Amino acid sequence: MNPTTRYAASSQGTSPSFRFASSSVPVARASRRPALCAGLLAASIFAAACSKPEPPVLTPEQGRITSVSTDGIGMTARFDAYNPNSIDLSARTVGAHVVLDGNVDLGTVHVPSGVKLPAKKHSTLDVPLSLKWADLGSIARLAMQSRAIPYSIEGDVELGGESFSVHVPYTIKGTITHEQLAAAARSSLPKIPGLPFP
Repeated sequence: MNPTTRYAASSQGTSPSFRFASSSVPVARASRRPALCAGLLAASIFAAACSKPEPPVLTPEQGRITSVSTDGIGMTARFDAYNPNSIDLSARTVGAHVVLDGNVDLGTVHVPSGVKLPAKKHSTLDVPLSLKWADLGSIARLAMQSRAIPYSIEGDVELGGESFSVHVPYTIKGTITHEQLAAAARSSLPKIPGLPFP
């Protein structure tokens, strides 16, 4: 089995086949039945072990701005994750690419996560994100528009167990208030001489 599974691609496999040896020497029915039962049990265990796990269901719930400063933007991305499998899984890494107002790219971050996903249950993932400004002028340009600024977070969450992993994509959209950006812009003004700001 391939140790890494991406459910965006399809995979095909063949069902295991088993052949039981026969003998020309007559054997009593009572002695053959235990061997046959043991073979069927082994076949069922092998098939279960080789079955492909189902991908967890990841539902983005919200993005929340926790800080806006001259250093960058702090966010929290919240997800509901449902594990449909009969084994426990875990969230390993969360990747996030953040863009403000459709054109201010804050880059991509990867955040490790150790949240466990119990079998057949829903779990909440709260993922803190910290992104740096590419340049301080971006703060003032956004704040001068006197409106809330939309943002988008796109990425994937790596979920898996001991022998496999799956990357589940997601998208979260929200807004940053004008007040948050204005406060950060005022703090940045001494670092940008001559930049006008209302």
